[in-house]
Amino acid sequence: MYEDFAKVYDELMQEIDYDEWADYLFRMTLNASIPIKKILEFGCGTGNITLRLAQKGFDVTAVDLSEDMLTVADEKAEEQGIDNVRFFKGDMSNFKIDDTFDAVMVCCDSFNYLENLEKVESFIACASEALRPGGLLMFDMNTPEKYKETIGDNTFVYNFDNVYCVWENALKPEEDKIDFDLSFFVRRKDDLYERYEEQQSQFYYPVEEIFRLLKIPSFKNQKIYDFGTFLAGGALSDRVQYVAEKR
Repeated sequence: MYEDFAKVYDELMQEIDYDEWADYLFRMTLNASIPIKKILEFGCGTGNITLRLAQKGFDVTAVDLSEDMLTVADEKAEEQGIDNVRFFKGDMSNFKIDDTFDAVMVCCDSFNYLENLEKVESFIACASEALRPGGLLMFDMNTPEKYKETIGDNTFVYNFDNVYCVWENALKPEEDKIDFDLSFFVRRKDDLYERYEEQQSQFYYPVEEIFRLLKIPSFKNQKIYDFGTFLAGGALSDRVQYVAEKR
């Protein structure tokens, strides 16, 4: 997954305001009961959130399943002269790391790639082990409402300077998932185009069910926000932000 997508990911996602996203995460860390300095981030992709957090002074350990994405992220860190970040290949659904952190984060709906509730539970348990007392678990999730009412069985076409992409969606409500079929054409230096194809799937869960899984003894002060705000989020939100504090 993401092998060819890494080549065009940043161009396709250029409409996302990563500065605002990183600022939102930063504001949440200010509410922690301990100073947040060390962050463990999963699903870091090409490092768009990672590098902005590092620029704010956090020491970030960033993890992704795709070596191609990590290569792009590492190159960007080097180009920007950012040395307080390190990248590793790994799986958020099952990890153990010989270090503790002040925050564990998953951003940009990477959480929706977890294929079942067992993997969600495993991620939460592993995150608890990696957090020091008072540390924050923070992740966002696209809701079933967004997949069913906004994304649905629609086709989206993106036409940028160097990339043309057709993004087809197939909603499978009986499996609580959506399949993405991407065909993209990348302009080469000789002005000819190369075609690449990518298939992905995301999975969606009731907002309340994920909140229930956070109600375990190792966490307290669990909250659901309507993403981008500090207002209560719920089933009618497009995206929700979860936050929980390690006891």
